[in-house]
Amino acid sequence: MKVSSLAQAVAESAVKNPERVAIKIKDEVLTYGSLIQKSAQVANTLKEKGANKEAIGIVGQRHMASYVGILGALLAGCYYVPINPKLTKEKIISIIYDSNIKFLVGDIDNFSKVEKSLDDSDCKKITPYELVSESGNWIDKKYINSKGFETNLNDISKNDLAYVMYTSGSTGKPKGVQVTNRNVLSWVKNMSMLYKFKPGFIASQTYDLSFDLSVGDIFHTWCNSGVLCVLPEDEHLFPVEFINRESIEVWSSVPTLLNFMTKMGVLEKNIFPTIRYSLFCGEPFPIALAEKWSAACPNSSVENLYGPTEATIWITRYEFDKNQITAGRNRILPIGIPFPGHTVEFISKDNKIVSMGVEGEIVYKGPQVSNGYLNDQKKTSSVFVQFDWDKSGDIWYKSGDLGFLNKNGELECIGRIDSQIKLGGRRIEIGEIEAALSKFKPLQDVVVVAIRDDDQITTGCVAFTMSQINKEEQMCIRQKSEEHLERIFFPKKIVRIDEFPRSPSGKIDRKVLGLKVKNL
Repeated sequence: MKVSSLAQAVAESAVKNPERVAIKIKDEVLTYGSLIQKSAQVANTLKEKGANKEAIGIVGQRHMASYVGILGALLAGCYYVPINPKLTKEKIISIIYDSNIKFLVGDIDNFSKVEKSLDDSDCKKITPYELVSESGNWIDKKYINSKGFETNLNDISKNDLAYVMYTSGSTGKPKGVQVTNRNVLSWVKNMSMLYKFKPGFIASQTYDLSFDLSVGDIFHTWCNSGVLCVLPEDEHLFPVEFINRESIEVWSSVPTLLNFMTKMGVLEKNIFPTIRYSLFCGEPFPIALAEKWSAACPNSSVENLYGPTEATIWITRYEFDKNQITAGRNRILPIGIPFPGHTVEFISKDNKIVSMGVEGEIVYKGPQVSNGYLNDQKKTSSVFVQFDWDKSGDIWYKSGDLGFLNKNGELECIGRIDSQIKLGGRRIEIGEIEAALSKFKPLQDVVVVAIRDDDQITTGCVAFTMSQINKEEQMCIRQKSEEHLERIFFPKKIVRIDEFPRSPSGKIDRKVLGLKVKNL
């Protein structure tokens, strides 16, 4: 692909296939010609208002205006920052300040919570716009639609940022991962090499835009002239009808969605005959689920993909073979082998490469590895590093994930070295949950422990406290904590304990608390 930016890549798809459908959300459809035109109108408006290689906040989920806004930001030579209205007010404000956002684009229905967060703070520098506002503070939609395609894509470099994706931080403050056009184009190139996409193929878009896997859905589709079919919010947990109604050919989601369908008893054999590729990422993938999905999709590959946000979407792949199953640790599928052009190693605590079968921290290098965190050089320098044993001087990313190389030469990931957990494919530090709960006086001594099922998949967490707390207080804390903590991460139980178990060093022994969780 001889292009220098994602904007140029999508523009080429529009030139080649202007009449093909680019995106479909329920009954709302945009062709590539319409998509590029509307996005260019947003881009021109941004440039006229002074936007220049800066962060553009994209507000909303699963609305056409948000997708047009993403491409509009890129066409303007800027980079986009997703702002999920589901986030807490604290996180919304933190993201806006950290990335110095001056412009917001998105669906008007999704602005309400973000607007309230801004009203409650001193973020007066923000210029929310797109769609109609009678107050006159927002640019009228008619004004945007009056503009033609005037943006110059030659001004955009591969080294320019494409997006900044905010992930959970140990202090509760989100950290912004900087991803360049070069990073994403390298990923798109690898995807095009590994999979044979024909113009007009139909791909799902299941993830929220604030989850970096959404970037994969969007751009492997748009760069290959496919149809991006967005899973509606009201079908998110029950996508059976959606898959068949839209004749989905490329399905991408977290494994949890399969688990939910299994429990609902709808994952029947041969139920999804149109699917050709099934791509799973974001959390451990149990073999049992892979077997059930394979039976449900008789014409599809089933793949386990791995890659933190810092690796640009995913960086390794493992293709499940029902006739030759690799028995991974804890009956979890391996994460396979690296994408072309990338190298993965496992290292000890003293940064030495470990032998096959020995557990170590997963580190990797290659063109998809991002260039660090926005406004946080200290954090960047601690995990984007050089090693003495690599004489090339290349930068490696220390993932914080624990894994090993199995006897088949496949990579396996067995969890986090630190206390970070994943729920529904989304990451959060245990410390962040504790920090949010400790804002309430009865829980100032709280310790949180993950709940894991027999396949070692995190299904929630439990909070331990030595304070006496009744049901009414728990309910009150649950309601008020939504200001500081997303609902999915609130503990399933708050348990009183007489005394915290401690290790010989005097630290609270979380392993012992983990054993208590199993007995609850």
